[in-house]
Amino acid sequence: MSRRALWPLLAVGVLLIAGSGDQAPRPSASASSLSPALVADSALTASPAASPSAIPTVAVIAIAPPTTPNTGVATFAAPLDLSRVVVPPGNGALVVIDPGHGGDEIGAVAYGLVEKDSNLEMGRRVERLLTQAGYRVLLTRHDAGRAVGGVDGAGQPQGFSAQRRDLQARIDLANAAGAAVFVSLHSNGLNDPSASGVETYYNAARPFSTYSRLLAQSIQSNVIAEMTHSGYRVRDRGTLDDACLRAFQGVCFPLFVLGPPRVTTRDEVLRRGGDPATLGFEAGQDAIASRATQMPGALAELLFVSNPDDARLLADDAAREALARGVVLGISRFLAEQPR
Repeated sequence: MSRRALWPLLAVGVLLIAGSGDQAPRPSASASSLSPALVADSALTASPAASPSAIPTVAVIAIAPPTTPNTGVATFAAPLDLSRVVVPPGNGALVVIDPGHGGDEIGAVAYGLVEKDSNLEMGRRVERLLTQAGYRVLLTRHDAGRAVGGVDGAGQPQGFSAQRRDLQARIDLANAAGAAVFVSLHSNGLNDPSASGVETYYNAARPFSTYSRLLAQSIQSNVIAEMTHSGYRVRDRGTLDDACLRAFQGVCFPLFVLGPPRVTTRDEVLRRGGDPATLGFEAGQDAIASRATQMPGALAELLFVSNPDDARLLADDAAREALARGVVLGISRFLAEQPR
């Protein structure tokens, strides 16, 4: 097989984007390993959330019902799945690490690398280093499957329904555990093999957007610094607002795991081949509302699977450890510098 044939089989659906269609104009942002998913007809305004100083680090917190949209019918949130919420003991801040993709959402594939597997291994490295530093850590997934239980396999939800429940489960886990921060780990992929480097996203439309931006900047700068210090030259693609990462019919959509709550209509679910009942619709309901994260969040794209030089680094143990150290330093320095 030629090297061209190895360039990314981009995510067959993926953890992330809550929008579909063409990417909105953005000079520095890439199409990435984030594939289109979950276009919403309208968005809800996120309810006010606490700053990091008020974010609990222990116990399970209540999740408020979503605001009812002006649709003429009651709107219910997607099914709540808290089966994997086991809060680690201790007094350190609780960090949720989200290894992107899972199940049949494999992400980018090239040069012998499969993104969902790379993300999980990176998540475990970050978990180890954070734990050694005194933090408590929850991973949204621990194996090759999805974050949500009861999805994947014969007779289980597929496609849109599985994607939506998987993404919502990652958010619900972080909220229910009372996490201080939510950090999603990915690697990029494009049909252009010259695209390379590291970039980190945050969402500017949240009540705690300032903290999300500072978290993203801390992760980005520390990853670049740690790679440079370790002798690896990587491109710094910067810290980016994901508010218009994707555009569909003239409307901008952010990453699902970072953005505000949004409404999904029954018609949309059916158009996308999903099962309304699987997503929590009851008879006569026109729409459901998602739940958004209640803490600062960032999504790091750690190099490009589709770039031969980046792929070599992603296959190198020492380089992967440097990437993980950078993520951990970014998180820990953010938490140390922000009042809690």
